[in-house]
This record gives sequence, structure tokens and C-alpha cells, in this order.
Amino acid sequence: MVPRIAVMVALAAVALFLLTTAERPRAVEAQVSTPKITLAASAPTPMFSPWYGEALQNILLLEETDVVKLEQQLAANPEDFPARLKLMAYHQRGDRIAHPEDRTKRIEHVLWLILNHPESELLHSPVSRFGPGELPPASYRRAGELWDTTVKAHPKDAAVQRNAASFFEELDPDRYLRYAKATTEADPSDARAIRGLAHRYAMALLENGPSASHAEAALDASKNVWILGNTAYEFQSQYNLSLQMERPNPRAAALAERYFLRALALNPTLDRKAILPQIDLRAIAETQKATQQSRREWAVKAEEAAAKIRRLPIDAFPEIPGAIAKVLQDKNCTVPQPAIGNGPQNVIRGEFFAKGETGWAVLCSVNQSTSLLVFENHLDTSPQVLKSSHDTGYLQGLGDNDIGYSRAIGPVSRDFIVSHYRAYGGPEPPPIEHHGIDDAFLGKASIVWYFHEGKWLQLTGAD
Repeated sequence: MVPRIAVMVALAAVALFLLTTAERPRAVEAQVSTPKITLAASAPTPMFSPWYGEALQNILLLEETDVVKLEQQLAANPEDFPARLKLMAYHQRGDRIAHPEDRTKRIEHVLWLILNHPESELLHSPVSRFGPGELPPASYRRAGELWDTTVKAHPKDAAVQRNAASFFEELDPDRYLRYAKATTEADPSDARAIRGLAHRYAMALLENGPSASHAEAALDASKNVWILGNTAYEFQSQYNLSLQMERPNPRAAALAERYFLRALALNPTLDRKAILPQIDLRAIAETQKATQQSRREWAVKAEEAAAKIRRLPIDAFPEIPGAIAKVLQDKNCTVPQPAIGNGPQNVIRGEFFAKGETGWAVLCSVNQSTSLLVFENHLDTSPQVLKSSHDTGYLQGLGDNDIGYSRAIGPVSRDFIVSHYRAYGGPEPPPIEHHGIDDAFLGKASIVWYFHEGKWLQLTGAD
């Protein structure tokens, strides 16, 4: 898919030519060329049934024994869609997505759905999507054959055509366009297909590539006011973007006008300002100037905020063992405190090196630079240094023009480590036999430090 660059906030506020994000707005009148057509968004039909969200709960808790039971359940009743969704979501989980055997099982579910329920909402769900190179050639050929046969058998079924387009969206531009077009022929108001077609037609014409002639022919033949209007909006958005980049593209403006007039001929009540939004270059220049000024002010405030970070002396933590406290004091350590939170923080204890042996971890700040020090036990006087960084790197806005320090550490157990790996993937954790250290930029992300076979591993934390 051609990447899209966001336009300025003023344009972002304009809805994508009056279409909602719902997949299927209520159908408009069959004669789309009549002036009676309204492009106002209608009450949308939900993309997914209520059971869909319920089935996805607790996917991160599924163990292999649970998967075996679900497979047995599905074998007994292949029409058990919640069970099928659970299995497909499991096979696409962060910790499973790179495993070929999981991908194969997910492919098998998709092929079954195409054969037996090509209209199923599972087929436009993320669990049925594949990126370039994900599918083995034989599986891709089989899916293509099944979709080609199925869509021919259901030419008037928008759900089937839409699912076929969804499958090929990232895999085959030509097939995607063919099925998206078939979707709009079956349902002239299908929002998702219309948006996809409009964007691809516009980009093909602007880039003047191999698909340009096909896109132009399709648009010139179209009687669908939504497709024409959305395409005009896409062209106008690209023109406005070119103005912002100080590289005006008059061709984009001309194409926007051309297809707006085509749409207007089908529906004379169309709102030019909504479909061809104009930008105020002077206002944008002022905004950019204000943004640059804000960045300069932020840099000044950040330096001031770093100097004002509340740093507690080591004796504010009486629980620290004497030997460790002496090491920290000899290093002139103070402990930086997050701007949000209660009580002294960033001195923690846990079994960081081995089960059954309590160690300590401390954020040690010296000269506005902070290091994470880890002590193996209460007698350790040679701590390991895991990460050092300037304190300004952990500052963030807190509202009301306040800036505050936002680094915090905490002990985490197997449940935390495994659940985050299952959710986000990343390095596969070793067997978890003791605590890890969650090193967080509060409200943003974290990493987990885990000691294994003499090395500190960086595992997946919060995203």
C-alpha cells in the first residue's frame, strides 16, 4: 500500500468526504446517479458481532493445553466461530507470529472459511490478513483459486467481494482493486471499499505508473458519486500537502476539480468546501513558527526541569542494607523521583539474579545523569551498571506547561514478562525462574532487564 502522509491539523479535522469509519453505512438508493442521493453518513452496521470481542478476551492467557481443547471443540463443531477466532488469534499472538507452524494453522482456518463461509466477518478481521512474503507460494495459489471461484459464484454479495478485497489488500494491488470495485458494484455505499478505491486511483494517477491508465478509465466510467467525490478529496489532500511542502502540484489540484465536477453532476447538492478543503498557507506558516518557538522553549524548560528533579539522599531509604548504602554514598548517588507518584521510589528489592537470593536495584543520579545499578545480594559492593542516561531523556509534559521526570523501576515476575511477550513479541524469554526489572518511561514504554546465564537480557516490556 502506498504510504500516506498526514496533513495538517486543519485538514485532519475534515472527515474523509463524509464517510464514517464503519465498514458498511446503510445502503443508499439504488439509482446512485440521481440528485436525491445523500452523502451524509448513515447509521453504520457494526463491523463485528458482539461475540467477536468476547472471544478475544484472555487470548494472552491461553496455554498449549487450552489450544488443544479448543481444537477438539472445533473438530466437533466446525461452525463454532468463537472457538475458531480464539485459535486464529492465538496463532497470530506476538509470541507465535514468527513460528511457521502457527502461520500454517492460521492459513488452514482462512482456507476453510473461504470454502465454507466466504461472507464471514472473520475474513475481514486482522486474524485473516497476511503481509507480503508471509504466505508460502502453494498456500497463496490455493487461496487465490478459492477466492476467484467464490467471488464468481457470489457476484452480488458485497460481503464476499469485500472479504476478497481485504485478503489481497497487501498482497496483490490488481486483485484488490478488482474485488474492491466489485464490492462497490454490489453495494454502492460500502465505505471501506470506496475509501480504498479512491486512494489508490488518486495515487496511481499522480504517480503516473503502470496502473494510471486503468485508474483513469475506471474513474471516467464510474457513476458512483461516492467514489468520484472521495477521489476528488484525495487529490485535494495531496495538493494541500504539496503546498505545505512548498512544492505545489497543480496537476493534483486540476484532477481534484475534474472529479469534483463529475461528482457534482451526479449530485448537485455536494458541499465543495467539504470535498475540496482549502488551506490557509499564512496560518500554516504561523503554526510552524509557533511550533519551532515551542520547541526552543521546551529545550530551555527541560534543562531547568532536569536541575529541579527531586532527588532523595540514600539515607531517605533506611531499608537499604548498610554495605549497599555505603557504596551508593561513596558514588555520591541520589535517587531521582518521578514527578507523579507517592512515597520514595526507584529503590527496589527482588530476586534479580537467582531464585531465593534477594538483591537490590537502584537508580543512581550523579550530575544529572542516572544509572541503573543492580546488587546481587545485601553484601554486594560491586553493582552491575545496566543503563546510564541523561535525565532530560526522561522528561515529559505533565499538563499546564509542567515538565516532570518520568523514569521508574520495579520488580516483575513471570506473569508480567510472559504476558507482554505474548502481546508484543520481541526476544523470546528464557525460562523465568526469578524476578526481572521493569525499567519504564512512565506512560510511554518500558524494557525488562532479566539476568540469565551470566548476561542481562532486554525483554519486551510495556509498549
